[in-house]
Amino acid sequence: MDQQYKIFTWPVQQQYLLELAQGDFEIYIPEGQNESFRNFFSAQKNVVETNVAEIKDLQLDCILFQDEHSYQTAQYEVLSPQQRELPKVYLEHNPPKQHPTNTKHWVEDVDVQLVHVNHYNALMWDNNSVPVSVIENGVPENHASFTGEKLCGVVVLEENPADNRVTGMDIFMQVKEALPLEIIQIGKKDITYQNLAEKLSPYRFLFCPDRYASPSFAVQQAMMIGMPVVGLATTDLPTIISNEVSGFVHSDLQYLIGKMQQLIADPQSAASLGANARSFAIKIFSSKRFLADWKQLIQKTVTGPLLTKI
Repeated sequence: MDQQYKIFTWPVQQQYLLELAQGDFEIYIPEGQNESFRNFFSAQKNVVETNVAEIKDLQLDCILFQDEHSYQTAQYEVLSPQQRELPKVYLEHNPPKQHPTNTKHWVEDVDVQLVHVNHYNALMWDNNSVPVSVIENGVPENHASFTGEKLCGVVVLEENPADNRVTGMDIFMQVKEALPLEIIQIGKKDITYQNLAEKLSPYRFLFCPDRYASPSFAVQQAMMIGMPVVGLATTDLPTIISNEVSGFVHSDLQYLIGKMQQLIADPQSAASLGANARSFAIKIFSSKRFLADWKQLIQKTVTGPLLTKI
């Protein structure tokens, strides 16, 4: 029987942690998570909130960092010296912010395995000499499927979105003047990660106006239910959306507006593009592949040499 690895982490993205928790891991997190988090994980018995005073007594296999604060500060406040000697993985969710090509990652310890969520991020960060791996996100297949009966596109904001320039809110307003486009946000008006697929289903397409962010869970979820995606040709989005195949990506906003207008006028085209998007999503973003990648990475981190340097 495979070993169930015991991992301590500080939560950053709820949906990502939930997907990881579907694997053969026992995941410990600090006590004091908010009500939204507790509701989200109420049925997830292998995600265990732990009193801060008791964290030092945990028998762990690996420490997983997901943000700069946990790596630079929090680990020294809650982990024992022995726990800080355990194998470590740093999961970086974002592209570099200070400068797109010349930002050094704060992880400089060659004994830490650095993981990026896509290949674009891995290339853009200066990863020092730290071992680097890429694990693409995993998205659950859902009972909901694309219907597209609503003559309108949709933009999805995360529960805690980045600033308006990053998320392209000015671009959203420009597009909204040219065609029907709505915006929904995780955590508001009954929108949750759990029901996002069914909330997306009736819209004709998903629009991603992000200037500089990793493709979101909403993009991957939309593809998984068979919805076409339209977005700016930035960061990793052009590698998962193919023009005229599964949606449209471009840096010319007028081009994208024209394509979105076409999708509203032509439901058959939207359905065809969406079907191709779903085929791609099943291949690239399957939960089975995601969990297998993570299990292999944790095994190698705990028992063997670290992975590739970039």
